[in-house]
Amino acid sequence: MYVEPEGIDLPAVRAVSAAGIALHPVPEGSLRKVLDLVTPQSVVAVAAIPEASMRIVMESAVQLQVPVLVLVELQDPGNVGTLVRIAEAAGCAGVIITERSVDLFNPKTVRATAGSIFRLPVVQGADVHEVVELCRSTGVATLATVASGIAAAGGAATVDDAPLSGSVAILLGSEAHGLPAEVIQGCDGGVSIPMEGEVESLNAAVAGAVVAFEAARQRRVRARSLGDSAADTSHNV
Repeated sequence: MYVEPEGIDLPAVRAVSAAGIALHPVPEGSLRKVLDLVTPQSVVAVAAIPEASMRIVMESAVQLQVPVLVLVELQDPGNVGTLVRIAEAAGCAGVIITERSVDLFNPKTVRATAGSIFRLPVVQGADVHEVVELCRSTGVATLATVASGIAAAGGAATVDDAPLSGSVAILLGSEAHGLPAEVIQGCDGGVSIPMEGEVESLNAAVAGAVVAFEAARQRRVRARSLGDSAADTSHNV
C-alpha cells in the first residue's frame, strides 16, 4: 500500500498496518502522477486479481437458492461495476460477465463496484451459450430481461410475477442492443419491467437493480411463509 502524508493516520491505513501489510510512504502529490484520477485519494493499494469459477458460482446459487447476474456484452464500465455492487447488495451468488464486455478490471469498473469486486465471485470472459448450458446442467433457471412485448421461448412475465425466489440466472443485455434474439430464445423465460409514458427502456444497471431486488423481496416473502408454516406445524403437534 502506498500512502501520502495526508492518509497516514486514516483508520483504514492503521488497520492495514496492524494486519502486517507493508506501507510505503510517498511524497504528497505522487499518486496523482501515476493514477488516472485528477484528484485521487491519498492511499492506493496493489492487490492480486481474484479468480472465480463459473461452476462454483452456479452450485452456490443452487445451494443458497439465490440468483446469479449474467451480463451479456455490456460496454459501460460504470454499469458493470454498479451491477457487481448491486449483486452483492441483493444477495446474489455472483456475477458472470460474457465475452465482448468491458474489462472487469477497468479502473472505472473497479471503482464503481465500491469494494464488492473483492467480496463477490465475479467471472469474466464467459461464452453466453456455455453459461446457459451450465445453468441447465446445474438446475439453475434462466430468465432473459426483455422489453415489454418481446417474446421469450418460455414466455415473458412482469418482474412482480416472474419466478425469482430461487436459483435463477438473470441475463442482462448490452446498453445499446439488449440481449441477442438467440440468447432470449435459449432461456427458460423472460422478465420485463412495466413502464408508463413513452419510455422504451431503462439504464442497464437500473434494470438489473429492479430485478435483483425483486428477487430479494421474493426470497424474504418465501422465508416468512416457510417460517409461518413451521410455526403452524409446531402448534399442531
